[in-house]
Amino acid sequence: MKKLGKFLGLVIMITAFVGCSSVKVTHSWKDIKTENLKGKNILVMCKTKDDIARIQFEDDITDELNQNGYTAHVSYKTFPDISTDKNDLTTEEIENVKTKLKGEGVDVVVMTVLKDIKKYTTTTASGSTGYYVSTYPGFYRRGYYRGFYSYYGSVYIDTAPVMYTTSSGKKYILETVFYDLKQPEKNQLISVITTELDNPETLGTTSTDFSKKIVKELLD
Repeated sequence: MKKLGKFLGLVIMITAFVGCSSVKVTHSWKDIKTENLKGKNILVMCKTKDDIARIQFEDDITDELNQNGYTAHVSYKTFPDISTDKNDLTTEEIENVKTKLKGEGVDVVVMTVLKDIKKYTTTTASGSTGYYVSTYPGFYRRGYYRGFYSYYGSVYIDTAPVMYTTSSGKKYILETVFYDLKQPEKNQLISVITTELDNPETLGTTSTDFSKKIVKELLD
């Protein structure tokens, strides 16, 4: 039984670790008139000066779209001469790009841009901890309410020694927009998805997870 308990504990720990993700969708909007994009020619673009990140994200988003029945292509191969690292394009330059894309049969553009980077610090406590158990729910009236389940019968307390560790991290705020170039100018924006990447460790894992979240949000 002890071996079985240890095995189950290990499985639960591994499952929790694998299920943990640094990518979270924080906002999503879709036009109520959005048509089914399947059957349309989709171009995936990532605006960044980092070519490695651009290739990784465009590849993963394109693969995920294609696996779900869409027809998508990466911009770094299809339109290598279109710059994606400039944020100050003139109106004329933007129109030239759109004209070029439509002339090559592109119906929809999926563009991901980095909107913001937020730095933060966290402090975690480690050491001995314990629970003081009460058989009377009077602690609720003393300000120790900890939620519906735990307020009755227990109050969490720290017992010395406790060590505190401070670490820093970064949150990357990305915005993915979908443009239908076949629609009139004022109706071309059909979806906006904002995601938060919390202290991502590896580009490959983060990009794969990000792509799955984006496509799932589009399908829901």
